[in-house]
Amino acid sequence: MDRVTFGRIIKGGFVNFFRNGVVSLATVLVISLTMFMLGSVLVGGIFLNGVISNLEEKVDITAYFKLDTDERDILEVKSNLEKLPDVKGVVFVSRDEALNKFLERHKGDELYMKTIEIVGDNPFPASLEIQAVDPSRFEAISVFLESGRFQNLIDEKSPGIKNISYRLNQSVIDRLSVILRTIKLVGFGISLILALIALMVAYNTVRLAIYSSKDEISVMQLVGASRSFIRGPFLVEGVIHGVISALFTIVAFYPLLLWAGKRTAGIFGGIDIYGYYVSYIWQISFILLLVGIAIGVLSSALAMRRYLKV
Repeated sequence: MDRVTFGRIIKGGFVNFFRNGVVSLATVLVISLTMFMLGSVLVGGIFLNGVISNLEEKVDITAYFKLDTDERDILEVKSNLEKLPDVKGVVFVSRDEALNKFLERHKGDELYMKTIEIVGDNPFPASLEIQAVDPSRFEAISVFLESGRFQNLIDEKSPGIKNISYRLNQSVIDRLSVILRTIKLVGFGISLILALIALMVAYNTVRLAIYSSKDEISVMQLVGASRSFIRGPFLVEGVIHGVISALFTIVAFYPLLLWAGKRTAGIFGGIDIYGYYVSYIWQISFILLLVGIAIGVLSSALAMRRYLKV
């Protein structure tokens, strides 16, 4: 196919698109609705995955030691923990550091200050704050710490091995994971239904274009126009439907997520959904363009197979 023929096919596609006016606009809006639903699922999935990852980084397990435990023994435990493949990192918190953190946290609260004065000595034990490579490995780390090798160092009267943020955050992580799976299933189900509706609308648009161009098609057949030359403009029209719908959806997400981002940041500890959208804009745009073009081209191909006997 030479450049002139290709140019005429492209021009024919645009002529068909604008000739159908209102019907083409309706097709673009319906496909855009499908793109918007699919985009919402993609952005929501990326955002919730980010929230879950952020929470998992904050999950830890803290081992408290007896007040009279020598720091060298605790550092030996720390060294042994760091050699475990399940452990991501270990932070040693001395008794003085624990006291200072408590005083800083409750600064200005007279009740807590008086309690510390009454106790006199530093009541806080030294501890190790342990992060795992994966939250599911905390149980193995707990078993390692509770083994006979280190049991004599662990404070048995108070907490011993105590999951502080692990249990709290893990319940949140589990709930978010369920929400994420539900959003994906429901979202993709709705997207599929909308895609079928968009396919039918685009199918009817191309069918009308074929009907309104039947005289031109007959003339082209009489003068010996090739099969690809006659069919090409209708495929181009389908591509135009998909591309415009995807671009419209991508642009529409900007003000919506910018507005939503300011509100979700406070709920999710500073994590901004708009920031995730901007970070993954190229991947999301590529998927939406691909799906939009696929719907447009498939609907055109089905309509031509049914109504264009060339």
